[in-house]
Amino acid sequence: MTEEAQGKAKPSVADTISIGIVEKAWELKWGIQLVYLGLYADAVLACVLHRNLLSVTSSSSQIWESVGALLIGVAGFCLTVSLIIPTISGILKTTIIECAPTFLINAFGEHSARRDEISLHYLHTEALKTKDEFLMAIYREQQPSAIRKSAEHRQAGTLISGLVLLMIADIWAGYASGTDTLLLLLARGHELAFYLSLAPAMVVLLIWASLRPYPRDNIYHPTLRKQQDQERAAIYGRGDDDL
Repeated sequence: MTEEAQGKAKPSVADTISIGIVEKAWELKWGIQLVYLGLYADAVLACVLHRNLLSVTSSSSQIWESVGALLIGVAGFCLTVSLIIPTISGILKTTIIECAPTFLINAFGEHSARRDEISLHYLHTEALKTKDEFLMAIYREQQPSAIRKSAEHRQAGTLISGLVLLMIADIWAGYASGTDTLLLLLARGHELAFYLSLAPAMVVLLIWASLRPYPRDNIYHPTLRKQQDQERAAIYGRGDDDL
């Protein structure tokens, strides 16, 4: 094979990046982050240039001439996703937890441990109390996974809340600037039905993101579970489930 043929066979940098983006888009987290970028860019273009994202092409001189505005937009996006959205998301979560009725809190409550399981916290406590190296080894092995799951849980809640916030921002930017942003284009011709469907969906997403329980960090250990049940029976008069 000639060098020219080999050069043609090799994918270009642009093709490689495009393939990487498409592959990542199949992952829920990356898919939501791409939507983040699209909604943010759409809202900024509507507010600054009175254009939507669909009107942007590689030859849009008005955009590429405003290099300073582009840099500010990139910085604004970084600030939005790293500080503003997590802050507002935390406030919304606290508000929803405080205002949610009891039946809703119970519906999203953490499930008790399965039979013969104990929590990672109880395992760690017993390992420290008894100075059992075997239990401590189990804890050290499982702790990184539990920390990762908790971090992913928090990140997922923030991503969903941020998605709702950016959707609201895109709609507001469209009406405020008189521009047909992406969501306004979707709603065109059936605005009432669109917003009557979108509003409850946003509320459900925010409630789910705020109230869903953290992932289980339970460990299968029948002996310690029996011991914990006996301890609970001695204190409460019955064996409660490990929460």
